Amino acid sequence: MTSLGGGPGRPMRDSAGLGWRLADAAKVEDPRQLDSFAGAPATRLTMVLVTAGRYRIESRHGRGWRRADYAPGSVGLTTPGWNNVLRWRSSGQEPLESLHLRIGPAAVHETLDAFGVPHDDLAGLNTLTVDDPYVSASLSALDQALDQRAPGLYADAVAESVVVHLVHRRLAGPAQRSRIVRDAGALGDRDMRLVLDHMQAHLGDDLDLETLAGLVHLSKHHFLRMFTRASGQTPHRRLIQIRLQHAAALLRTSRMTVRQVAMVCGYRSPSQFAAAFQRHYGVSPSTYRR
Repeated sequence: MTSLGGGPGRPMRDSAGLGWRLADAAKVEDPRQLDSFAGAPATRLTMVLVTAGRYRIESRHGRGWRRADYAPGSVGLTTPGWNNVLRWRSSGQEPLESLHLRIGPAAVHETLDAFGVPHDDLAGLNTLTVDDPYVSASLSALDQALDQRAPGLYADAVAESVVVHLVHRRLAGPAQRSRIVRDAGALGDRDMRLVLDHMQAHLGDDLDLETLAGLVHLSKHHFLRMFTRASGQTPHRRLIQIRLQHAAALLRTSRMTVRQVAMVCGYRSPSQFAAAFQRHYGVSPSTYRR
């Protein structure tokens, strides 16, 4: 199956502007008959859910043709780099409508990495029809979410669950599944030390989540979850703690002014630093020094 959004179908609505980060979606009205269509190779993991109409679709990749009958609830799945020639004919009078969901590479690769599945194995998900009630129900939920203009908080959670489900059920073996049970998605000791050392070495810099996530080659969303699970704190909270601990040490052992300590520890004003220090230690920096 290949994504038809931008191809022979007529776009009806999409998820642009809704804040869906892990995936984008489009609702499409498909032509009742298609003699031949060669789409561009897919660039994302793409799932197509039939939401209205019935038709027989044929897909050719190379020399052979594959055939499947589609009805509402049917799902096809295309992996990145796959390119099909399609043709179909409606078997009823109702319009043909479908939902096209494209999953971003970060969510896909993070799931593969978490399970220890080689990225090349993703091609094993490519199929003309996915006989899986969970996938059909999840895509139907996203179809409703698109109609209701649901926020990304909901759509991202559902889209991620579909990817995890597919990798768990279709690509991961028993050993890889047991690894997930042992490793609950927390950042490993080596990566945690790399991040903490970077925080310590750049206390005076503006450290954002994207920079820290890039150190361990994760998306911001996945890094935030894994760091928090491993440490019990968000990266922002841990950075504040490190900054204030270093500030306290400087106040005890150096002759730097409170302003200088604030600047060294990443605070842009003494008042901002004093407020944070008071919240953490219960006294002002000047009182702490005395």
